[in-house]
Amino acid sequence: MPIGKDYRLTIGAGREELPPAEDREGATVADSSPEPAAVYEALKLIPGAEEIIKEIPGLGDFVAWVPTAYFSVCKKTGTAYYLDMWDVDHFDGFTDMARCLADCRAWFSGDGFTTWGSGQTKTGRVNCYFVAPTAGHYICTAALQSYPTGSGAQVECLIDNSSFGPLPFSGTIYQPHPCDLSAGGHHFRIRQMSGSFFFLSLTVWKV
Repeated sequence: MPIGKDYRLTIGAGREELPPAEDREGATVADSSPEPAAVYEALKLIPGAEEIIKEIPGLGDFVAWVPTAYFSVCKKTGTAYYLDMWDVDHFDGFTDMARCLADCRAWFSGDGFTTWGSGQTKTGRVNCYFVAPTAGHYICTAALQSYPTGSGAQVECLIDNSSFGPLPFSGTIYQPHPCDLSAGGHHFRIRQMSGSFFFLSLTVWKV
Protein backbone atom coordinates (compact mmCIF):
# COMPACT_ATOMS: atom_id res chain seq x y z
CA MET A 1 0.00 0.00 0.00
CA PRO A 2 1.56 3.37 -0.98
CA ILE A 3 2.35 5.94 1.68
CA GLY A 4 0.99 9.49 1.60
CA LYS A 5 2.63 11.68 -1.04
CA ASP A 6 3.44 14.40 1.52
CA TYR A 7 5.69 12.07 3.53
CA ARG A 8 9.45 12.49 2.91
CA LEU A 9 12.26 10.24 4.05
CA THR A 10 14.64 11.81 6.57
CA ILE A 11 17.59 10.64 8.66
CA GLY A 12 16.93 10.47 12.38
CA ALA A 13 19.70 11.65 14.73
CA GLY A 14 20.25 9.62 17.90
CA ARG A 15 23.62 10.65 19.26
CA GLU A 16 22.80 11.01 22.96
CA GLU A 17 23.51 7.96 25.07
CA LEU A 18 20.56 7.30 27.39
CA PRO A 19 21.25 4.99 30.33
CA PRO A 20 18.28 3.26 31.98
CA ALA A 21 16.43 5.85 34.06
CA GLU A 22 14.44 3.50 36.27
CA ASP A 23 14.72 0.00 37.63
CA ARG A 24 11.95 -2.20 36.35
CA GLU A 25 10.92 -3.83 39.56
CA GLY A 26 7.89 -6.07 39.80
CA ALA A 27 4.69 -5.08 41.55
CA THR A 28 3.69 -6.27 44.99
CA VAL A 29 1.96 -9.63 45.06
CA ALA A 30 -1.77 -9.32 45.77
CA ASP A 31 -4.70 -11.70 46.05
CA SER A 32 -6.81 -11.28 42.91
CA SER A 33 -9.65 -13.47 44.22
CA PRO A 34 -10.99 -11.83 47.39
CA GLU A 35 -13.25 -13.82 49.71
CA PRO A 36 -16.75 -12.50 50.57
CA ALA A 37 -15.75 -11.93 54.20
CA ALA A 38 -12.90 -9.60 53.16
CA VAL A 39 -15.20 -7.76 50.76
CA TYR A 40 -17.83 -7.30 53.46
CA GLU A 41 -15.21 -5.88 55.84
CA ALA A 42 -14.13 -3.43 53.13
CA LEU A 43 -17.76 -2.53 52.47
CA LYS A 44 -18.45 -1.64 56.10
CA LEU A 45 -15.61 0.93 56.08
CA ILE A 46 -17.05 2.94 53.19
CA PRO A 47 -19.05 6.05 54.11
CA GLY A 48 -22.73 5.41 53.45
CA ALA A 49 -22.41 1.64 53.83
CA GLU A 50 -24.60 1.46 56.92
CA GLU A 51 -27.60 2.86 55.07
CA ILE A 52 -27.04 0.60 52.06
CA ILE A 53 -26.75 -2.51 54.23
CA LYS A 54 -30.07 -1.63 55.90
CA GLU A 55 -31.66 -1.19 52.48
CA ILE A 56 -30.21 -4.48 51.14
CA PRO A 57 -30.18 -6.91 54.09
CA GLY A 58 -28.53 -9.62 51.99
CA LEU A 59 -25.32 -7.61 51.98
CA GLY A 60 -24.82 -8.42 55.63
CA ASP A 61 -25.13 -12.17 55.08
CA PHE A 62 -21.93 -12.60 53.03
CA VAL A 63 -21.91 -16.37 53.62
CA ALA A 64 -25.02 -16.61 51.43
CA TRP A 65 -23.62 -14.56 48.52
CA VAL A 66 -23.86 -16.54 45.27
CA PRO A 67 -20.84 -16.36 42.90
CA THR A 68 -22.02 -15.05 39.54
CA ALA A 69 -19.04 -13.92 37.45
CA TYR A 70 -15.28 -13.52 37.77
CA PHE A 71 -12.89 -11.68 35.47
CA SER A 72 -9.10 -11.54 35.44
CA VAL A 73 -6.47 -11.34 32.73
CA CYS A 74 -5.96 -15.11 32.78
CA LYS A 75 -9.39 -16.47 33.75
CA LYS A 76 -13.15 -15.93 33.44
CA THR A 77 -15.77 -17.97 35.29
CA GLY A 78 -19.53 -18.05 35.74
CA THR A 79 -21.49 -15.72 33.48
CA ALA A 80 -18.42 -13.62 32.62
CA TYR A 81 -18.52 -13.20 28.86
CA TYR A 82 -16.10 -10.51 27.70
CA LEU A 83 -13.13 -8.74 29.27
CA ASP A 84 -12.12 -5.77 27.12
CA MET A 85 -9.12 -3.63 28.06
CA TRP A 86 -8.10 -0.46 26.25
CA ASP A 87 -4.78 1.42 26.38
CA VAL A 88 -3.04 -1.22 28.50
CA ASP A 89 0.68 -0.49 28.95
CA HIS A 90 3.24 -3.22 28.23
CA PHE A 91 6.61 -2.27 29.70
CA ASP A 92 9.24 -4.85 28.73
CA GLY A 93 10.48 -6.99 31.62
CA PHE A 94 7.84 -5.54 33.95
CA THR A 95 4.41 -5.68 32.32
CA ASP A 96 5.12 -7.17 28.91
CA MET A 97 2.35 -9.43 27.59
CA ALA A 98 3.93 -12.64 28.88
CA ARG A 99 4.41 -11.13 32.34
CA CYS A 100 0.80 -9.87 32.45
CA LEU A 101 -0.47 -13.36 31.72
CA ALA A 102 1.92 -14.98 34.20
CA ASP A 103 1.02 -12.50 36.97
CA CYS A 104 -2.65 -12.42 35.93
CA ARG A 105 -2.92 -8.62 35.94
CA ALA A 106 -2.86 -5.66 33.55
CA TRP A 107 -1.09 -2.34 34.06
CA PHE A 108 -2.23 1.17 33.18
CA SER A 109 0.64 3.63 33.56
CA GLY A 110 0.34 7.23 34.67
CA ASP A 111 3.05 9.86 34.78
CA GLY A 112 6.71 9.17 34.09
CA PHE A 113 8.44 6.64 31.82
CA THR A 114 8.89 9.28 29.12
CA THR A 115 12.47 8.06 28.56
CA TRP A 116 10.92 4.89 27.20
CA GLY A 117 8.37 6.71 25.04
CA SER A 118 5.34 6.86 27.33
CA GLY A 119 2.67 9.32 26.25
CA GLN A 120 1.48 9.65 29.89
CA THR A 121 -2.03 9.43 28.49
CA LYS A 122 -3.91 8.00 31.50
CA THR A 123 -6.69 6.74 29.22
CA GLY A 124 -6.93 3.12 30.43
CA ARG A 125 -10.32 1.43 30.24
CA VAL A 126 -11.66 -1.93 31.44
CA ASN A 127 -15.00 -3.37 30.35
CA CYS A 128 -16.39 -6.51 32.01
CA TYR A 129 -19.53 -7.84 30.34
CA PHE A 130 -21.50 -10.40 32.32
CA VAL A 131 -25.03 -11.76 32.59
CA ALA A 132 -27.21 -11.41 35.68
CA PRO A 133 -29.23 -14.66 35.66
CA THR A 134 -32.11 -13.07 37.59
CA ALA A 135 -33.13 -9.57 38.57
CA GLY A 136 -32.04 -8.46 42.02
CA HIS A 137 -29.21 -7.13 44.13
CA TYR A 138 -25.60 -7.84 43.21
CA ILE A 139 -22.22 -6.72 44.46
CA CYS A 140 -19.41 -6.06 41.96
CA THR A 141 -15.99 -5.99 43.61
CA ALA A 142 -13.07 -4.45 41.72
CA ALA A 143 -9.60 -5.55 42.86
CA LEU A 144 -7.12 -2.82 41.96
CA GLN A 145 -3.57 -1.95 42.98
CA SER A 146 -1.81 1.40 42.63
CA TYR A 147 1.80 1.41 41.44
CA PRO A 148 4.04 2.08 43.21
CA THR A 149 1.88 0.78 46.05
CA GLY A 150 2.60 3.86 48.18
CA SER A 151 1.38 6.22 45.47
CA GLY A 152 -2.17 7.23 44.66
CA ALA A 153 -4.40 6.55 41.68
CA GLN A 154 -7.97 7.47 40.80
CA VAL A 155 -10.52 5.68 38.64
CA GLU A 156 -14.22 5.94 37.86
CA CYS A 157 -16.31 2.77 38.08
CA LEU A 158 -19.66 2.37 36.33
CA ILE A 159 -22.36 -0.26 35.98
CA ASP A 160 -23.72 0.17 32.48
CA ASN A 161 -23.93 3.99 32.26
CA SER A 162 -24.45 4.61 35.98
CA SER A 163 -21.33 6.07 37.61
CA PHE A 164 -20.23 5.35 41.18
CA GLY A 165 -18.14 8.54 41.09
CA PRO A 166 -14.38 9.11 41.35
CA LEU A 167 -12.56 6.46 43.41
CA PRO A 168 -9.17 7.59 44.81
CA PHE A 169 -7.03 4.82 46.33
CA SER A 170 -3.52 3.69 47.18
CA GLY A 171 -2.11 0.21 47.57
CA THR A 172 -4.35 -2.81 46.98
CA ILE A 173 -8.10 -2.40 47.32
CA TYR A 174 -11.12 -4.68 47.01
CA GLN A 175 -13.79 -2.11 46.28
CA PRO A 176 -17.39 -3.35 46.47
CA HIS A 177 -20.10 -1.73 44.35
CA PRO A 178 -23.69 -2.68 45.29
CA CYS A 179 -25.95 -2.85 42.24
CA ASP A 180 -29.64 -3.35 41.53
CA LEU A 181 -29.68 -5.21 38.21
CA SER A 182 -32.28 -6.46 35.79
CA ALA A 183 -31.91 -9.97 34.41
CA GLY A 184 -29.64 -10.02 31.35
CA GLY A 185 -26.33 -8.57 30.21
CA HIS A 186 -24.50 -5.75 31.98
CA HIS A 187 -21.21 -3.87 31.63
CA PHE A 188 -19.04 -3.07 34.64
CA ARG A 189 -16.53 -0.45 33.53
CA ILE A 190 -13.38 1.05 35.03
CA ARG A 191 -11.98 4.30 33.65
CA GLN A 192 -8.54 5.61 34.55
CA MET A 193 -8.53 9.20 35.79
CA SER A 194 -5.07 9.70 37.29
CA GLY A 195 -2.12 7.74 38.56
CA SER A 196 -0.83 4.29 37.68
CA PHE A 197 -2.63 1.08 38.64
CA PHE A 198 -3.05 -2.62 38.01
CA PHE A 199 -6.38 -4.26 37.21
CA LEU A 200 -6.40 -7.49 39.20
CA SER A 201 -9.97 -8.75 38.92
CA LEU A 202 -13.69 -8.12 39.05
CA THR A 203 -15.87 -10.49 41.10
CA VAL A 204 -19.67 -10.40 40.95
CA TRP A 205 -21.91 -11.99 43.58
CA LYS A 206 -25.71 -12.17 43.83
CA VAL A 207 -26.74 -11.08 47.34
